[in-house]
Amino acid sequence: MRELTKGENLVFRSGALLMVAGAALFLADKWVANVLFGIGVLLFVAMQLRTTYDGRDFTIARLRRQQLLGAVALVLAAVAMTSQNLGHNLVRYNEWVVCLLIGAIVELYTTFRLASELEKENKR
Repeated sequence: MRELTKGENLVFRSGALLMVAGAALFLADKWVANVLFGIGVLLFVAMQLRTTYDGRDFTIARLRRQQLLGAVALVLAAVAMTSQNLGHNLVRYNEWVVCLLIGAIVELYTTFRLASELEKENKR
């Protein structure tokens, strides 16, 4: 699996922190939260797309696809948050939180599973 460079890893982690800050600030200032969350999602997903897997292990390839599905859920959460803040009728309440929760759970699961599966692959 292609690893991120130090600079890319910094961008990846910064994106994750901006997403957390944006979600936490939603109750205080919706505009700032929207900007922080949107930028964080863009950075996070862009760096996640930079990692690739060219091996033949079916489990790792499946986990990688699930990880990309989690990234799509995070992008949908950012779109829904923006739509809600702009007053469009795409979402009425805080449905973006559901997308955020799904994306976060999938990302967390695949992160730990990918690490253990890559470790097993390296031992073979």
